[in-house]
Amino acid sequence: MRLLSVLLLSAVLYCDAKLPRDKIHIQPNELPPNPTQHAAAMRLIQTEKKNERTSEIVNQYKRSKREVFDSKSYEASLIWAHSERLDEKGDVVLRWVNTDSSITFRMEARTRGYVGLGFNTARNMRGADLLVAWVDDRHNNAQILDCHGLTFEDRTVADEVQNYELISGYQNETHTTVEFRRLLDTCDRQDFVIGEDTTQVLWALGPPGSDGELPRHVHSGSRPLRFLQPLSKPDIPLQTWDVRINKLKIPHVMATLFWCKVFKAPDLPKKHHIVGYQPLIDSKPIRDGLAVAENTPSPVHHMVLYECAEDDKRQWNEWAEGDGFYGPNRPAELATCVTPIAAWAIGSKGEFLPENVGIPLGERGGVSYYMLEVHYDNQELHDVLDSSGIRVFYTPALRKHDGALFGTGIGISALHIIPPKQKAYRTVGICYPECTNSTMPDKGINIVSVLLHAHGTARKISLKHIRDNVELPRISEENAYDARYQQSRIVPGGRKFYKNDVLITECTYDSTSRDKPILGGYSASQEMCLSFVLYYPRTALAGCYSMSPVLEFFDTFGVKEFYGLVMMDVENIFLSSSNKDALPPEFEAHLKMAASSDETAKQGDDQGVGLMKSLVIKEPAEFRNKTFIAHINEMAWAEPLLTEQVERRLYDWHMSFCKRRDDTWGTPIQIHNYPNYTELPSNEASERVVCHYKSVRLPSMTTGAASHTCISWVVLAICILLLR
Repeated sequence: MRLLSVLLLSAVLYCDAKLPRDKIHIQPNELPPNPTQHAAAMRLIQTEKKNERTSEIVNQYKRSKREVFDSKSYEASLIWAHSERLDEKGDVVLRWVNTDSSITFRMEARTRGYVGLGFNTARNMRGADLLVAWVDDRHNNAQILDCHGLTFEDRTVADEVQNYELISGYQNETHTTVEFRRLLDTCDRQDFVIGEDTTQVLWALGPPGSDGELPRHVHSGSRPLRFLQPLSKPDIPLQTWDVRINKLKIPHVMATLFWCKVFKAPDLPKKHHIVGYQPLIDSKPIRDGLAVAENTPSPVHHMVLYECAEDDKRQWNEWAEGDGFYGPNRPAELATCVTPIAAWAIGSKGEFLPENVGIPLGERGGVSYYMLEVHYDNQELHDVLDSSGIRVFYTPALRKHDGALFGTGIGISALHIIPPKQKAYRTVGICYPECTNSTMPDKGINIVSVLLHAHGTARKISLKHIRDNVELPRISEENAYDARYQQSRIVPGGRKFYKNDVLITECTYDSTSRDKPILGGYSASQEMCLSFVLYYPRTALAGCYSMSPVLEFFDTFGVKEFYGLVMMDVENIFLSSSNKDALPPEFEAHLKMAASSDETAKQGDDQGVGLMKSLVIKEPAEFRNKTFIAHINEMAWAEPLLTEQVERRLYDWHMSFCKRRDDTWGTPIQIHNYPNYTELPSNEASERVVCHYKSVRLPSMTTGAASHTCISWVVLAICILLLR
């Protein structure tokens, strides 16, 4: 009996040592209340304590003898859904696959030291969720350490709770490879919640032999990615059609260049469906008159492929055989190319449509000619030879629905303004029911994906959906927008959009680094706010936009009259996309003078910026003889009341535009108030996983887990005792 008691007590003590305990959570840089000490001194004390804790955890990991797995056998049973190079050279590759609750990673890096992976909303390690992994050189054991970056210092410290599960790890003569997994939401405030928004993925490589020592890295970087993306490429044979520019020389005198090229569709015996597209980026810098293959960033900023409503096929054939046109100088007939079928922007890998949707291709599908519009952002002013474009994937196996795209948001114009020095300034573009009611079927449409597009100062974009004066859940939104990564977003389950519904594209900008107002336009130094919506069934709709009414816009800034132009003339110019033909003859000299400046010439098609530089204020007297640009540059933007008033005024009034696929107006241009509706309550708290913020362990990937062993010992001891 004494022997059995000893055996039972030993089993209980063994389990007590092995089973994980809940730990008290300590927030990063959380200080105990002590008003007598300076905050900086307290942070220093806390940092020292965290460093001590880090050393303890690292030493514990070094002492442990964790089982080494055969990574190849594990990988054979797992299909990596996604793979991305985190650096330009491909020295750091990240692969992953996720379920509804967890995500598994494989990191392959060219180093024999540690590899670091981090997740953050910013492009730095402060406050980031960090993982450090290495393979012990002496014992060949893989180890991982769950860490975070301090908020006030560029230093890595270990988390109180280790929420990453090691799967495998090994190294060869050149690379270290580690596989691990975690919950999407670990319920640990020191860990990043992996969700639908773009994540800044940080990486770092340690020097050889840096096994868990956490020294300063020798190479590091960041890349924006979204982890929760569905697999959409169909596993069927596909035909391809490459639509690309042919060796266009981009001159160093143009910072912004738009190039338009017409293409004739493939000669197909019957209707086919486009099911996807991928970018073809082929840009070579010109050195000493020759194009050289260098690993330099391409100036291609975004590309859109449009359907064209042609009339004279002989003329369109000639354009298709030509090299293309500089955007502002393209033939007027190309204005009929208004229906987008593919929209690509920086960071995107393209898109494949859901398996029940295809876009008709070719003459049998109703379209013979297409136009590729390429925006080059050449701010470095280099000579570049470019042959970029889009690879279109299509199939004769028709899908159930004919799909299409339409654009919505803010019409691209200098009337779109973002004041400087603003942390979160909002602008909106609205698609009103008058447009969709005249172009959509009675049963409505089904929205399946959205590409949200803006430029470098945008931080949030959302596509809102209003029905019966009530806001529904967002069709698509990005709360951590990064212009370097503009991948289209699948709408889970699709979204039904009916007549009388309203779409609102809202963009939030951070202009704190800018000293002057930002105006809307094509240049990367200007801004946009757009949504490209993929839907079915196909309709006559090509675009549904709004922008500030001209008279209300200038009235917002206190301007009543200009020299040489009445307000009606100014309105006509903007309604004609800043077309110089709409100018009165006596005003052309003013515009030519403004357009002769180096900055304006380099920016190319400026959508009215040059016009605003030439508009000289006549009334009121306090602004007299100033150009409009000078006037808004001198405004007291640091005053919150001024900025709030401008934001509110420009929200109140909207001029709507509705374009059909044949380039006709779906409805007349109209002035509207901002819609009156009940806003959607903040869903951040309601959608959050309910957490108690303590250790949340994944089921062990190993055999012989400690908890199972403990239970077996207890059961065995109790059974023996009962038998006695």
